[in-house]
Amino acid sequence: MKRILSLLLTMFVLLFTVTAIAQGYTEPALYNASDALGLETLYRLYDRSYYEEVSGQPGTVIRIKYTSEVYDKPYKRSLNVYLPYGYDESGTERYPVIYFFHGRGCDQDTLIGNPQTRNAFDNMIATGIAKPFILVTPTYYYDVRHNLYDIDLFAKELRTEIMPLIEGTYRTYAYTADDEGFRASRNMRAISGFSMGSMTTMVLFDKMVDYSYYFLPFSGAGDWSNVLNVIDSKSEYADEFFIYMACGGEEDSAYEGCVNLVKTMAADTTHFSYGHDWVEDNFYFCLSDNIHQDLTSRYYLYNAFADGLFQ
Repeated sequence: MKRILSLLLTMFVLLFTVTAIAQGYTEPALYNASDALGLETLYRLYDRSYYEEVSGQPGTVIRIKYTSEVYDKPYKRSLNVYLPYGYDESGTERYPVIYFFHGRGCDQDTLIGNPQTRNAFDNMIATGIAKPFILVTPTYYYDVRHNLYDIDLFAKELRTEIMPLIEGTYRTYAYTADDEGFRASRNMRAISGFSMGSMTTMVLFDKMVDYSYYFLPFSGAGDWSNVLNVIDSKSEYADEFFIYMACGGEEDSAYEGCVNLVKTMAADTTHFSYGHDWVEDNFYFCLSDNIHQDLTSRYYLYNAFADGLFQ
């Protein structure tokens, strides 16, 4: 009898595990740095043997070439677009979109060109952790050969060239690829980046907050004074944004700067409300034990999705 009960119990556990995975089960948090930070923070490390294996529902990565006209002369540019499994350009389903910026020394291919990253995105969607999404990876260098960078002009390129190109082609929540369409769909758009891309995300806040509700800077501390300016201006977006920061541990070169910035922000209760609630709060910090490497961004995006990004 005991053997039968034991067998039934084993079968139940196996059934629960399979069902949980199929339904998008989130593995338990493996790293909690609350004591080090002095604030609640939780980092989930997914099962790499599952999430980074080839998915039975693979997405597609498309390379797009275009010419930017916003700089001192025309520059030939390219970016990548990740489309989820089942994307149908003639269908009716619409998709949230993430614009992701690479770190210094990397390029628009670094994150999405990595097979394990693509597999992880495919499996996040397949398990239900993530709502099916589109990911766009441009570069902020207008002259890649010389690493030339102009944040004001890049903001113009993003707003007037990249976004109309992408969202006029693919089925995002922008029903029209113009100012009106981008403003109306901002709750289904995120600006994100790693290291220098994180700094770019921060600097772009006041230039993009009318087009994006979510800002996801990873492993790069910068100046958030433009956030304070938006809040203090009492603009229509003063209470309508969420900043989801993430960083590695002490081996991450950005660790000290990120932790100090988060502590400063959390202490400023006039401007910031720290917590998980994507509506009532306006920022949260996911502190891990990772090193400083662009590819760790897939782990942070997993955590953002598990915490409710776009849900």
